[in-house]
Amino acid sequence: MDFALSDEQISVRDLAAQILSEQLPADRLRDIEAGDDWFAPDTWAELAKADLLGLALPEADGGGGYGFFELALILEQVGRTVAPLPVLSTLVLGALPIAEFGSDEQRAAWLPGVIDGSVLLTAALSEGHDGLPPEVPATTATASGDGWTISGTKPLVPGAVHAARILVPARTGDGTSTVFLVDPAAAGVTAVQNTGPNLEPLTTFAFDGVAVGAGDVLGDVDGGAAVTAWITDRAIAAYCAVQAGVCEAALRTTAAYTSERKQFETPIATFQAVAHRVADAYIDTEAVRLTAYQAAWRLGEGLPAAEQLAIAKYWAADGAHRVVHAAQHLHGGIGLDTDYPVHRTFRWAKHIELSLGGGTTHLRRLGALLAAG
Repeated sequence: MDFALSDEQISVRDLAAQILSEQLPADRLRDIEAGDDWFAPDTWAELAKADLLGLALPEADGGGGYGFFELALILEQVGRTVAPLPVLSTLVLGALPIAEFGSDEQRAAWLPGVIDGSVLLTAALSEGHDGLPPEVPATTATASGDGWTISGTKPLVPGAVHAARILVPARTGDGTSTVFLVDPAAAGVTAVQNTGPNLEPLTTFAFDGVAVGAGDVLGDVDGGAAVTAWITDRAIAAYCAVQAGVCEAALRTTAAYTSERKQFETPIATFQAVAHRVADAYIDTEAVRLTAYQAAWRLGEGLPAAEQLAIAKYWAADGAHRVVHAAQHLHGGIGLDTDYPVHRTFRWAKHIELSLGGGTTHLRRLGALLAAG
């Protein structure tokens, strides 16, 4: 594939970068992290005003009609600015699945609000283990009258604090599942707030006989495995795109610091060991970016992407690990200062590394795919 971006793609990327950079400088990020709400509502409103939240949603629903790759370019800028915004959870985990599998009523109910910035969404995919969603969830949904009752636990759900609906896969048959749109404020829902390594709120939900209607089924009854797999593929690619931006931010901060920091009246960037370490970090960053781009592009084109996703997620875990550790090391003691930007990229990289499976998990997936092929 040709990795050169079109003029339109460059415009999308640059617009997202401009809004996020201007709205979220380091001092603003520090204030948000010190507060009670990991969210910048004014920046979210600016993204909606610029039509970026609906960019990858269908034109029939009021969106921009662009593809997943263009959304990945926006997510990369979210990572580059380490923006405390639920872009991934709302768009990738919530809005795109509703656009793909939702009924006319579901699309009309939720997508316009996503586009104008008034509605946030997410999905509760994982049930622990290796971070990936199980083939058949332990959470159950039992038929009850014209609807269903859901019982079970979903840990560490991103972007759920302000979400209007959560996509919840639940077992509905012998080895089958269904995805439901669940109101987090419904009777029987208990939420416990946790905090991720990047300080993002992660919510653990317990569902105790939560009632949902037939109109809350996303896709087909007992067709949840296909819906969940579709969401998971795009979520993995999205995390990889964000990680590419995080690595770039860490690399740029490190390059600036080593160019200014002097020992023996000489910038440490001129020392051979430092230069080699930064060069290795640059190579890793480009590998994270290019593998993320390839996975996102293949998904956007409707091409098989299982191997590319596993490769991209491995690089987003292992390669990014090396980048942020090099950044911390080359900053010396200042890298331990939690107020300094490089520490923020370290926290983000670790969070993304472990989200939906770490490097070993995806190497195993890749090995199984190669063995089967």
